[in-house]
Amino acid sequence: MSDEIGMKTSAPPVAMPTAEHERRVRRLISALRRKGLDGAFITSPVSRLYYTGLESTAGTLLVDVAEGPVFVVDFRYILMAKRAMPFAKCVLQRAGMPSQVVKSARRWRKCGYERRESVEAFERLKSNLGTPRDWTPIDDEIAAQRSVKSPIEIKAIRKAVAANDALFSRVFPQIEPGMTEWEARGIFRREADVLGQGEAFATIVCAGRNGAECHHEPDATVIRPRDTLLMDFGVKVDRYCSDMTRCAAFGKPSPFYREIYSIVLDANRKVISRLRPGMTGKEVDAIARRHISRTGYGDAFAHSLGHSLGLEIHEGPNFSPAEKREIKPGMTITVEPGIYLPGRLGIRIEDVVLVTDKGCECLSSTPRAI
Repeated sequence: MSDEIGMKTSAPPVAMPTAEHERRVRRLISALRRKGLDGAFITSPVSRLYYTGLESTAGTLLVDVAEGPVFVVDFRYILMAKRAMPFAKCVLQRAGMPSQVVKSARRWRKCGYERRESVEAFERLKSNLGTPRDWTPIDDEIAAQRSVKSPIEIKAIRKAVAANDALFSRVFPQIEPGMTEWEARGIFRREADVLGQGEAFATIVCAGRNGAECHHEPDATVIRPRDTLLMDFGVKVDRYCSDMTRCAAFGKPSPFYREIYSIVLDANRKVISRLRPGMTGKEVDAIARRHISRTGYGDAFAHSLGHSLGLEIHEGPNFSPAEKREIKPGMTITVEPGIYLPGRLGIRIEDVVLVTDKGCECLSSTPRAI
């Protein structure tokens, strides 16, 4: 992909340096050691990608605290695995877990596993090993590690957000009254494959009163000459996600629409100006929720203020009334207050922010004016 995002180019994702994945595995080993674990099995697709750099539909990463990582995978991925992971031993899996791997893991007495995997997969893993006897979920440790982005991850997310800004500037002029929501969504999808490596999630396009359905699925609704639009879209660049929501109007929006829009925009700006590391997600969410509630529309803001993003479009921690985790420098989180009035309108304004040492930096640059 060209450095000039606006150029009509398309390219496959650029892989992270192997040293980045090696550092991640070392940090995981330190976390396992602190929990008194002998090792762990990494089996979910996104965790495999995070620690190995290999995007695959199969494979098990064994992280032995004493001996280091071993990646077990079938013939489809073994050559790619060896190329991606010079820091790990890669073992070909033919039928079941290789005997030398089983023998090594059976020495463990305390073992970490991912609770996000299915019960069936977990039971199969336990039956293959027989031991260890103490199985401990390590999802929280993995999530905590992934929540604070490294400098190279932040660079990738900046590129993804810049591509998303370019996506909107390229797509919106192509949307015209007479089109359906589904047709407008198709333009986002097509251009996301040009500016990045496809959509980070299925684009949402809401015409008029459909905006009150905050996760409306684009359908055959025709965009009329004086309609308002709510558009929620993201593009992936180098496997990292971006996310943004913008509202627009064909023709002059009503005074009521402008009033509600101003309330939502003020909530967005207040959060970004006041966010500081050390706050909890609950405290950040409350900034927007108090503002919207004071205007009388608190019940119309029913979703969380925002979510972290990275390799996945929804990661943790969140900005929500239930989020007690501390916000730390290096986290990338969305700020997306909204007001939804059934039968009338829906307005959401969403940006991606990077938490810094003293506050936050708004990475999204698309104008927020209607």
